[in-house]
Amino acid sequence: MKSEDTRAIFTAIFAGSVVLANILAAKLTWVELPGIGGVAVPAGFVAFGLAYLASDLLVEYHGKDYAATVINGTVLTLVLAYALIFLAIWMPTAPFYEGQEAFVTTLGDSASIILASVVALALAQHLDVRLFANLKDRTGGRYRWLRNCGSTAVSQGADTVVFITLGFAIFPALGLGGDPTWGWALVSIVAGQYIVKLVVALIDTLPFYAVTEFVERPA
Repeated sequence: MKSEDTRAIFTAIFAGSVVLANILAAKLTWVELPGIGGVAVPAGFVAFGLAYLASDLLVEYHGKDYAATVINGTVLTLVLAYALIFLAIWMPTAPFYEGQEAFVTTLGDSASIILASVVALALAQHLDVRLFANLKDRTGGRYRWLRNCGSTAVSQGADTVVFITLGFAIFPALGLGGDPTWGWALVSIVAGQYIVKLVVALIDTLPFYAVTEFVERPA
């Protein structure tokens, strides 16, 4: 496959994965980590891993400027998606429809979580793109594993810290939803979720190598 043929594919995968990951985050899943114990992680963490893979591939084949444009467009898409979800929640419910409460519970995230997810997405993805491009330039295009793992590991860390801190501590303290979480409880949430995301980042090196072997290098 020629590299120019992948632009639309990687763009669609990135945008779709980001929006889907935020929807799937309504469910908390439980992951047992050796030596640490159980960690509650949003069920969208695999979809977020796919999004980071797609953004790295966008930089690899189409440059950091195009990847940054896709990120900006995806952030706007996510905001619009949340607006459409709340519009659907606000719409009158059919008299025979019995799933409204479950619908609201599943999709009606608090303002703190929504704002935190949008801010964290924008910051972390732009950081990922810059780091990936920088590592690629510094290594002369060698060591694909380094730019893939390195950029994702750092940006996923930033994403986790920003999202958890804003969504569970700072925004709630400002009255945007729920009771704020501070101290060790906050640190443990950040650490547990980051470890899970880091494992996903390491695993996605395999598909990154597979795709970059299959798709021709840019001329």
